[in-house]
Amino acid sequence: MPFDTSNSPAIAPIAAYVCTNEGATVARNVLESSVGHSDELHGGGLSGAARLCISETAPDIILAELGNISVSMACECITEICNNGADVIVIGDQTDITTYRALIKAGALEFFTLPVTAEEILSVERAAPKQQETPAPQSRSTSVAVVGCSGGVGASLLAQNIAFHASSAKGGAALRTGLIDADLEFGSQAIDMDREETVGLFEALISPDRIDTTFIAATMDHLTDHLSLYSRQVHMGQDATPLFDALPHVYAPLMAEFDSIITDLPRNRLVQNFELAALFDAVILVIPPGFSGVNAARRLIDGIAAHAPDVRIIPVLSDVRPDARLSQKDIAQTIGHPVVATLPRSDAPLMRAHRAARPLIEMQPKGAYAKAIRAVWATATAEAQTSEKAPRRSFLKRFFR
Repeated sequence: MPFDTSNSPAIAPIAAYVCTNEGATVARNVLESSVGHSDELHGGGLSGAARLCISETAPDIILAELGNISVSMACECITEICNNGADVIVIGDQTDITTYRALIKAGALEFFTLPVTAEEILSVERAAPKQQETPAPQSRSTSVAVVGCSGGVGASLLAQNIAFHASSAKGGAALRTGLIDADLEFGSQAIDMDREETVGLFEALISPDRIDTTFIAATMDHLTDHLSLYSRQVHMGQDATPLFDALPHVYAPLMAEFDSIITDLPRNRLVQNFELAALFDAVILVIPPGFSGVNAARRLIDGIAAHAPDVRIIPVLSDVRPDARLSQKDIAQTIGHPVVATLPRSDAPLMRAHRAARPLIEMQPKGAYAKAIRAVWATATAEAQTSEKAPRRSFLKRFFR
């Protein structure tokens, strides 16, 4: 609907904040065409509007000139003005689509490149007033991390197959799924799928505020209609720490675009920062049946519980490495959590899957491994259990009773 130009004694319908003569001419024409005078024409541009429009008498609509401030600062100014209840229309010299998209995403009603007429600006429609009603419940994205308690236990393979299962219409939930290979040094997801590494992963980590539908379409590798991948290794000698430290910032925008996020997370990074666990609804620990693997699982569980107590921990036993062949019962008692499933050795079908660069569950959809995947995913997406954990006892006492 067009602007409501009716006057109020307390609130001016439109105010303009400009910083050039050209912007002032446009703003004056807008004000005179809408409210009949230019009393609400001010200097300072968009940044000035953000500083001054904080009172209860702030106008309903702000016409602001962008000026020479950075796009990131402009977005912060727009957000600040919108948080104070005003709508924002921005004018400026910028002509690139990136600036336009960023300002609109920050909350601007519209951005016009100068020169522009008063009629064009006044033709912008404001959003309809929000109705006071109970919003319909919205489904929340699911974020799951897969962590191997030892090397070579099949954690990356499990993350890959869970992602394909979640995104599959056959047996899965056909969810829009993002598979994130967070092993920036030796991540193998792209290699195992015989795909090119996704350069966009580092772009996302450097500028997470750019992540939206368009950015994802351009930078992720779309393995299927419902599954997209980020996977890239740093160059030899390159320090991956700054990139990995930025990982938490990409989850909010990614979860706004996907129904589920599956992260192949290296255990050393989790140990260095257990607060990462709070990014996930559930952490799947892939445990070999040996003393060192179970000890690592116990340490990881303690760290997660201390820093992210609401995260569900899902232990999965791996038969890929037999180690000491400890029993599932003894492992469950030691770590204080029931083992959800056992990943069986599947040498022949796994070899065929790797040669075909396809997930194992597609090569053998009715096999024991696929059955374990379904059990793990069902547990990861189930509601949190309220039962108490088993009492903790010392590591040695659990095995040498």
